[in-house]
Amino acid sequence: MWIPVAVTTVLFVLASVSAIFQASKGQWWTAAAHFLPSLGVAAMLGGMEWQHTPLFWLAGIMFVVAGFGAEAMAYWRTRTAGRGQVDQ
Repeated sequence: MWIPVAVTTVLFVLASVSAIFQASKGQWWTAAAHFLPSLGVAAMLGGMEWQHTPLFWLAGIMFVVAGFGAEAMAYWRTRTAGRGQVDQ
């Protein structure tokens, strides 16, 4: 049962590195959009592997939904910033 844990760890490390890179550029919403879904997947797989409680699944789903919300916010902010430059 170590393969799901290894895959989750690699996914989490890559998402963390990407989030750190985006945060260093000042793109906080994009950083959250990269980090939160991977945290949610780790929580859901943790609920499947270690403890079979619905709380892990609920936390995982909430992190994934929050990640999609952060992605939508990053997209909205980019589109809004682009319109301001075109109007000027």
